Amino acid sequence: GLTLLSSGSVTSTTSQIQITGTQVSDTYEHYRFYLSGKPTNDAPSMNLRFRNSSNDGLITSGYSLSVKRLGATNDQLYSQSYNKIELTNRVNSGNDANEGFNLVLDFMSPRSNSVPTVCMWHVTNASTTDTFTYQTGAGRRNDGTEVHTGFTIYFSAGDFAEYEYQFYGLQKS
Repeated sequence: GLTLLSSGSVTSTTSQIQITGTQVSDTYEHYRFYLSGKPTNDAPSMNLRFRNSSNDGLITSGYSLSVKRLGATNDQLYSQSYNKIELTNRVNSGNDANEGFNLVLDFMSPRSNSVPTVCMWHVTNASTTDTFTYQTGAGRRNDGTEVHTGFTIYFSAGDFAEYEYQFYGLQKS
């Protein structure tokens, strides 16, 4: 039971993608987000912040994350006390032909006030040297009592040159 809640595509520059309380509600417990695109600049990291419970701002502290890049070096990162979740912090996308990214993100328990909100993701991208990489990660808010109404995805430098997304809610059982 996945239900399409919103979708969109942009072929011109935009600074961020917002999923808000319009799409995130108590009707669904978990969500899935598909995104593909390219940045305007070479090698920015793609970041995510949760929306606060009143849906009028982004939370800028209290995140933890764990990321693993699979490939020649199989490196990994774990960190607490971040001010955002870095979806592509190990190898970042380029903006030339054959570059860009594809992302699948699970947004878990955002409306719960007893379980921390968690994102788990897989992202493939090609760097400015056209090197293909695969990363997987998970990030969460360290405060399990806070309800969230969505998230915003943005780049550390520059904007989205193009993107296409679909956002789904998972039916409660």
